[in-house]
Amino acid sequence: MMLEGVLYEVVSREEGSAAVRLLPDSAVYAAHFPGYPITPGVTIVQMALELMGRRLSGAKDIKFVEPVLPSASGTQLRFTWAFPEPERTDVNVFLEDETLCGKMILYVDSE
Repeated sequence: MMLEGVLYEVVSREEGSAAVRLLPDSAVYAAHFPGYPITPGVTIVQMALELMGRRLSGAKDIKFVEPVLPSASGTQLRFTWAFPEPERTDVNVFLEDETLCGKMILYVDSE
């Protein structure tokens, strides 16, 4: 299942980065910690893959260092990625105030 349009909408996209706005009324939040919703880490990984247009073949060193909470106005996240090796992608995720909230090494199928 694609999360674009269900959990987030793309605000901007450039080579190696994209910004998204979380959709606070998403059913994901109704099911994940009702009353104190938090964005599940697995959905952040899925968003990164969708934004890059890649499929996951493996992952390593996934760290979420700040919780990603939805806000009524739609929390914004910025994803950046680089391909140091053909199938390896280093991804960083930032909150709107540029606080690093997640980083991961994803092994993806090449284009």
